[in-house]
Amino acid sequence: MKTIKDILSQFGYITKPQLSELAEHFACTRVVIKWSGMPRERLPAWEAIERIEEVEKKNIDYCRSVFLSAQDTDKLKEVFNIVQ
Repeated sequence: MKTIKDILSQFGYITKPQLSELAEHFACTRVVIKWSGMPRERLPAWEAIERIEEVEKKNIDYCRSVFLSAQDTDKLKEVFNIVQ
């Protein structure tokens, strides 16, 4: 829960350690990967880690950021009773 609250305090942006924790405890949480050149992708957290590693390992592109969608962020803020 602390990780989710931290992500919400970061406006939905997710760090690499937070993504690992999400994948471990909330594996089906869908996150958005913003690439440098490729179109954005929305994947479950567990799959996002593998996708980022695969794309960067093959030198196809690099990950600029990972974040929750605005809808998901709003829903989580509502659940945790965080004023918007």
